[in-house]
Order: sequence, then C-alpha cells, then structure tokens
Amino acid sequence: MALPKPPSQPPLSVDFQSTLHSSKPGAEPKQHDWKMHRASDGKMRYDHGNHSVITDPSKQQVTLLDHVKKQAHVLPMPASSGPPASGASPHPGSSAPAGTPLNVKDLGKRMIAGHEAEGKSYTLQAPKPSVTPPSATPPKPPQASAPPPAPGAPPAAPPKPPQGSAPPPAPAAPPPPQVSPPKAPGSQTVEVWTSHKLQLPLASSVTGASGKSTTIGKQVTPGEPHPSMFQIPADYKLVPPPKAPTSSH
Repeated sequence: MALPKPPSQPPLSVDFQSTLHSSKPGAEPKQHDWKMHRASDGKMRYDHGNHSVITDPSKQQVTLLDHVKKQAHVLPMPASSGPPASGASPHPGSSAPAGTPLNVKDLGKRMIAGHEAEGKSYTLQAPKPSVTPPSATPPKPPQASAPPPAPGAPPAAPPKPPQGSAPPPAPAAPPPPQVSPPKAPGSQTVEVWTSHKLQLPLASSVTGASGKSTTIGKQVTPGEPHPSMFQIPADYKLVPPPKAPTSSH
C-alpha cells in the first residue's frame, strides 16, 4: 500500500538574513544572507555563499553544488529528511525544542516581509544543580575497656587528667554539602514566527548562554521557481562525494 502523498505547499522563494550575537564581551555580530526556494512538488533549494543544497523527495536524493569548483555531489536522502511539514522551520537551530517544553507562550501576530505571522516562544529551563551529600566519616574503632573489677573490690576511681592539659576539643562539625555546577547549559528560549498562509516560518531566534542567533525573511516572492533551480548545471562535473575517514587500528 502506497503512502499518501503529502499535501503540496505554496511555491515561493525567500531571502533570509541570519545574525549571530555572541555573549562574549566585545564580540562583533556575524551576519550572512541565504535564500530558500520551494517548488509545489516538494523540491527545495538552499543557497548560501558559494554552495547550494537541493533536495528532491521524489528521487530521495540530495544534491550538493560547489559553485567555485563547478562540481556536484549526489547523495541519498536520509530517512528523516523529506519535504518539511506545514509549519516546519527551514532555519538551522530554530525549530521548537524536542519533547514537551517547560514554558510555551503565544506572542501574538506581526507582519514580516508583508505577510502575517503568528509567534510562539518555547523556554527550556536548565536542570537544577545536584547536591552531593557529605562523605561519611568512618566510625572510630572502639577503645579497649578495662577488665571488670574483681568481686568485692572497691570500684576504681576515674583517672584524673594530667595537670596543665587542655580539655579535649569538641567534635568537628560535618562539612557542608558540596554543590556541583550544572553540566547542562543554562535555559534556552526559542521564538518562531510562522506564516500559516505560506506554511513557512518567516522569523526565528534562539537565545542561550552562548548568545543569540536570529533569522528573518527579508523578501518573499510567491510563485513557482524556475525548474533549472533544482537541476545540476550543464557545465558542472558530477563527482562522487568524499568518503568519511576510517579509524585505523
């Protein structure tokens, strides 16, 4: 039995701009532009710098284009890949956190690149630091007791402390519990602004301990992209993908 074909999404092309703001003092923000093209049959293309990535769910293939070397690599599409579902985010790292978020907040609506988008905020709190109990002090061995007096003998008087000696010190208090620092990073907040008409997130942001990264759509061009956008150019050479390095024993 064939699987049902996913519903087609509106064809379009979008110009995005991503900015990374590092939390390090004095660090300059890093900015880059990239484009996304989506055909009604599910093909996708991402252009970033001198490289492009084309996904074709009908052929279960991913094509990597190197525009400097004019080379193309064709790879099988991973099992988890395919055409993004409605509302799925094309922004790297901007999807809603997996699992059940601790805090979900509606952000209302706003206009992005001339299209209405609805926002949601997902916040994951950092796990609480663990408390390490104090190490148990091994019990001292029992002191040897004097033999019991013979029957009828007078009880022995308790020994007197030597003259001039200081009283024995009070037992030391147990050390305070050691608090280990959390191994996981601090809380993370993800905002996603989705256009339900376009079935596409148009803006997103990820805020965490390392800083904040934002992605926003600057221009949306509705309509079917040219079919050549999803093909290997005629003057490009098809080469096998580089092999993964194998570990030597």
